[in-house]
Amino acid sequence: MRVVTSTLEAAEQILTDWPVEEVESLSAAKYALLACLEGNRSPGAARFAFIQAAREAGNYVDEPVRGPPTGKSFRWHKGKPRRV
Repeated sequence: MRVVTSTLEAAEQILTDWPVEEVESLSAAKYALLACLEGNRSPGAARFAFIQAAREAGNYVDEPVRGPPTGKSFRWHKGKPRRV
């Protein structure tokens, strides 16, 4: 069992130690992970592609349970500017 906690770890695993030969989902995952590392794709898209390739390869994927979205977006320091 191997725990992957970052985009870099996922890219290293998929590029060096993957159990199946080249298939479409593997190619898509490689592209998505490398694009994410370059800043051209979101980590969520790379994660989704990695999970799809892992499932197709027959690897067990344990995803954390996430609650439903609340519909509220949290904004960091987007209020009115303060006077000094």
